Amino acid sequence: MLSVFLTDRLWKWRSKMANMFDMLKQAAQIKKQAGQFQKMLASKECSVSSPDGKISMKVNGKMELLAIEISPELLAPEHKTHLEKLLLKTWQVAQKEIEKIIQAEARGLLGDLPIGNFPF
Repeated sequence: MLSVFLTDRLWKWRSKMANMFDMLKQAAQIKKQAGQFQKMLASKECSVSSPDGKISMKVNGKMELLAIEISPELLAPEHKTHLEKLLLKTWQVAQKEIEKIIQAEARGLLGDLPIGNFPF
């Protein structure tokens, strides 16, 4: 009777250990894919222009501003306020556009991850 009990406990323990090792493998896979995702983000770029076309920006998936072009006519001191507003508006549009790209890529990545088996 005792040996049956111990054998049963041993099998349960082995099963739990196997599950833990599977979870560790899945965590390693997630870490690897997260690294790949970070590299992919750096390679994604988005270019946007202000509504009047006088400012254009290029942003990557890490939300880094890669380039900015400003029409020379906006650089005059009397256009300072207008320039500031256009820069802000163009940056906001760039952020929204790159966020859409990031979300689409993240959905694709999450479809490949085995996160359904984690206990959280």
